[in-house]
Amino acid sequence: MPVPFPDTMQEAAAPTPPHRRLATVAFSLALVAVGLIGGFGAAKLGDDPHTAKAELLVGTVTWSNDETRSIAFAQDGAPRGPLDGDTIYSVIAESWQDARGTLHNDGTYPTCLVGEENEPASADRHRVELEVLHRDTGSAQPQHIAVHVHCLN
Repeated sequence: MPVPFPDTMQEAAAPTPPHRRLATVAFSLALVAVGLIGGFGAAKLGDDPHTAKAELLVGTVTWSNDETRSIAFAQDGAPRGPLDGDTIYSVIAESWQDARGTLHNDGTYPTCLVGEENEPASADRHRVELEVLHRDTGSAQPQHIAVHVHCLN
């Protein structure tokens, strides 16, 4: 059996014309673009609108009641009208952080929000950082829920 010479092998594998190479590259790029757009679209459709996303707020607790676990909270820098009151939050935090940074996971009410002895309500103004959720109840006002409290003073 005769062995072909290298010169004849090169002729058999002729180079691709430039216009065909350009068309192949363009087609490949178009497929990548369609894949990316389809992937991002599928991810966006996969977002669950009912997923709760916590928001971090800093401000002052102007009133607190440890029996009802409710606080009146004024957020720093939030625009307020002359008749606007503080926003009421339900405190459901099972853990909280004191001003020194110590975490308390015992389900107790944050000490910076507790009133005087035998008084469930406190009007002491305390600086806090709250991790909150806002729940749409179908009414004009959403329900505000504090899931973590960090006492700042």
